[in-house]
This record gives sequence, C-alpha cells and structure tokens, in this order.
Amino acid sequence: MDKFFDSNNPVMRFLSRLVDLVILNLFTVLYSLPIITLGGALTAMNYVLLHLVRKDETYVIQMFRKSFKQNFRQGIPEGLIVLAAAGITAVDLLALRGSESRTATLLMIVITIIAVMIFTTCVYMFALQSRYENTVKGTMLNAVRLAIGNFPRSVLMAASWLVWILVLVYLHRAALAFFLLYGFTLPGFLCALLYNKILEKLETKAEPLSE
Repeated sequence: MDKFFDSNNPVMRFLSRLVDLVILNLFTVLYSLPIITLGGALTAMNYVLLHLVRKDETYVIQMFRKSFKQNFRQGIPEGLIVLAAAGITAVDLLALRGSESRTATLLMIVITIIAVMIFTTCVYMFALQSRYENTVKGTMLNAVRLAIGNFPRSVLMAASWLVWILVLVYLHRAALAFFLLYGFTLPGFLCALLYNKILEKLETKAEPLSE
C-alpha cells in the first residue's frame, strides 16, 4: 500500500498530472474571462504545460502568474487575433449553414480548414511567446514557419483540438463541467507533447528565431 502512494509510482504521477491540468485549466479560464487577457492566459498556460511535459519541477500557480504578468501586454494583440479569427469563422459558417447548395457546403469545408490552420498556427504562437522574447509580428511569422515546416505535427495538433471539441459536443450537458476541468489544458498538453520536440531541436541547434 505504501508503494501505491509513493510519489514515484506511475499511477500517482499520472493522477498528480491530472490534478495539475485541472488547476492550470481553472486559472486559464479565470484569467481569460476579461476576454482581452486571453492571449496572456494562453501564453502562461503553454509556459506551464511545457514544464510539465519536460517533467521539470513545476509550481503551477506561481509559474502561471509569473508568465501571465510577463506576457500580459504582448498577449493582448495576439489574443485579439484569435478572437477575430474565431468570430469571422463563426459568422461565415452560420451564414452558410442554412444553404443546401454544394457550393455552400464546399465553402464551409474550405473555411473550416483555413480556420483550423490559423488556430494551429496560434498554438505555435503562444508556445513561442512563452519561451522567447520577440515582437508580435516576429512571433507570428515564426509561428507560421513552424506550422508549415512541421506539417505532420501541426496536423496532429489540429486533430487533438478537433477531437476534443467533438467530445465536448457529444457530452451535451456535461460539456461545461469537462470544459472547466480540462477545456484548454487537455488538448493543450497533447499539443505541448508535439511541439516540445520542435522547440528542443531549435534550442539544441541554437537556431535564433528571426524577428
């Protein structure tokens, strides 16, 4: 029994990680509520997630607050970009939903693909923002380069979010509870597992990210 409660036990490490993701998600949701702070919250979330993935000594709350404070200003325009893209996509899809023509269906597919590509690029953007100092423009350009240059991983990252969204839709009434627990951090953690290898490669080769 003592071995089961040992902190080095794989089961206990897994349970501890689940708790960390819940705490991190609650802080991400809370700090995103003013809307304009969304960018800073997502940047701070990725900062903590990367430390969790790398199995560093992680203090979720303290590290989240520290990163949020450091990236608050630059996170504002980056968060607004995400909100604008989401808003435009939602409006376009709602406008086309009532039409039964093949053209409308094709447009919905194209818009969805473009939106997914933009969102995946934003995941890279917040990951880079959490690790490197750069201008908003420089961070965005580097995010586009990484998204295109690591296309297979980008597809898997997009799939992680799409599958999670479908799960939440399937859960119906329980969706809100699951969103509050793992809405951002579960798919975010899967994405961090994927982009961590990319950042490690950059850091190992000491390749400077351009501005």
